Amino acid sequence: MSCAACEIRSEGGFHSPGEDLELEATLRDHPVLRPIPAPDGWTSYGLEEEFYRCTQCRQEWHHAHPDAPYKGSWEKL
Repeated sequence: MSCAACEIRSEGGFHSPGEDLELEATLRDHPVLRPIPAPDGWTSYGLEEEFYRCTQCRQEWHHAHPDAPYKGSWEKL
């Protein structure tokens, strides 16, 4: 399923800290991606992460911030 409203960047890890910061700025007050609680049973491994749901297509997304050596990621749930 493809939704132009919520597919704001390609899925996968970040190549630089700046990519994470750009995504964070884009998500702030985004018109269709709304923060949601972590899914039941989600294991975070101590990462700083957020979850979002698209108000148009209902797709859920996961944003994990980098924590060296982990590069962080943006991915569909």
